[in-house]
Amino acid sequence: MAERTSTGFGILGIVLVSLILLPCFLNPPDLAAQETRPSQEPLSSPQGQSRVAEDTASRWRAALWEAVPAELLSDSGPGTLVDVYGQNDWKPLFFDFRFQLAPGTALFLKRLEDLESDAVNPASFPLDSLKKGLKEVEELRAALQPTPAANQDRTGANPPGAGQEASPSPPPSQASVASQPAPANGETDRLSDVERDPRYLQLLKVASETDVKLGACLIRFAQEMNPFSPELREKVLLGKMSMAEFLEAVVPNSPHYATLRKALTKYRSLAAQEPWHRFHSGKTLRQGDSGQEVSNLQKRLAQEGFYSGKISGHFDHATADAVRKFQRYHLIDADGAVGQRTKDWLNVPYNKKVRLLQESLKQLRQSRARPYDRYVRINIPQFMLEYYRDGKIQAEHRVIVGKAAGKKVKVQGRWMGENQTPSISSVIDQVVFNPRWYVSDRIRRELADEIAADPNYLDKHGYVKMSSNYPWGEPRLFQLPGPGNPLGRVKFEFSNAYAIFLHDTPKRHLFQRAKRDFSHGCIRVEKARELAQLLLADDGNSAVGKTESFLESYTRQTFVKFNQPVPIIIEYVPASSDGNGQVVFCGDLYGWFAEEGTQRS
Repeated sequence: MAERTSTGFGILGIVLVSLILLPCFLNPPDLAAQETRPSQEPLSSPQGQSRVAEDTASRWRAALWEAVPAELLSDSGPGTLVDVYGQNDWKPLFFDFRFQLAPGTALFLKRLEDLESDAVNPASFPLDSLKKGLKEVEELRAALQPTPAANQDRTGANPPGAGQEASPSPPPSQASVASQPAPANGETDRLSDVERDPRYLQLLKVASETDVKLGACLIRFAQEMNPFSPELREKVLLGKMSMAEFLEAVVPNSPHYATLRKALTKYRSLAAQEPWHRFHSGKTLRQGDSGQEVSNLQKRLAQEGFYSGKISGHFDHATADAVRKFQRYHLIDADGAVGQRTKDWLNVPYNKKVRLLQESLKQLRQSRARPYDRYVRINIPQFMLEYYRDGKIQAEHRVIVGKAAGKKVKVQGRWMGENQTPSISSVIDQVVFNPRWYVSDRIRRELADEIAADPNYLDKHGYVKMSSNYPWGEPRLFQLPGPGNPLGRVKFEFSNAYAIFLHDTPKRHLFQRAKRDFSHGCIRVEKARELAQLLLADDGNSAVGKTESFLESYTRQTFVKFNQPVPIIIEYVPASSDGNGQVVFCGDLYGWFAEEGTQRS
């Protein structure tokens, strides 16, 4: 009777595999699907039937194949779960043949339980089902433990992260019959009692289903954390990278990510507290004021960690310092007085700050800067440029971006403010010293009043009429290099569909403002010469020592191409951090997160 149970499993396996293969004869699968099918001897041969029934590895192969959901079977491209199993000869990825968890699996499970810290929706991961499956595996193993300990299966397993972690051998009391050497062909009478036990077949089924769920979760997690490096998930699943290394590698190397992740936990806690007093008064609170409003202000600042003094109701020097700190981290001019912009941020609910942090973490994970070691990054609502080399910030520059104000227009298939700086990625291929400024159609229309008031306006300001015309028929204009040229002394050119670029400006006093949306869409950069010098030096460009000579004359326009174009990523991330690990709330400058249907490129 026991023999028939074991043989019955073999027949069951053959039937199930046949059912799987039958549609293949009716509708031949693609080559990728064929290549990832578990490899076995021909099932029609006595040797093949015996192998399916008796060999531990073959039983796992059949069970895993049956455990893969139909939707994943059809998804058989490179790097998919089916492909990874195929590369691993259809061995389990998260269990060894003793039904014990592979090294690193517990570490991954712990990471899945902390998904909300990365603003990843845990609903996409069947954590409850995983826990249930793992519990059932342990219970079934425990029920089969009385059997004598045996040697480890000769076929072995290839667990995630096995490249640097040795799989520990269990004590004899915890050994599984699955670890016994597989019987030779035709020796089914030698199968152990446990291997003929229906609980063993159930254990194999549950472990296979759980293994598949874990593999699907890891692939989904890798896609969420780093969509640009699919090879990472293959490395860990195939045992070429430890789980600890994988979990570190998928996290964005942005210096802002860890700060935002920590801040998210903090503000979730604050959001769960009692609502705070809202500031309705139009009066500006200043140092020297007293009263309940000042007490409420001190309590509010203390909640976020900006104020640590006594709740006295007196607006003293310590309170003013706390206000200035609050203002700096909310991109408000830090004057220490609680005016309307400061009150607006004080009245922002904590759950809204949570949403800003969540969106920012997502944006950093999906940043198009991630594949690069050297690049220029601009965060629009932060009004900041960062230059990275070897994944680390080498320089920071204040920038001025496009105005938030202006009517909505459709540009390249998306709605945006007519003055807004778009979110794009490109490469800086050259720098121009003493650039000419070619006037856009819209700005030419804005000059109409000045030209009407002074017929010599164009000549006085160095404008030159071109042979080509604007759509309404007037000659196009460009402005010669000079002290009044809006592009200043340096321009960085990169191709894009919006005709914007990065440039110097003669109006450098505007960089002292905290909120810097003053342009028509182009990006003005503080200390543009220094940035040009740094980029050329890192490029190994022969022009690096000639920049001053290029700038000696305002009239000579000089073009310098980079040997290696520099990637530039212009992003819209509503929260960031400073060099001290303090979160900076930039806000939703353009309302991109509030407006339904808004698209970000």
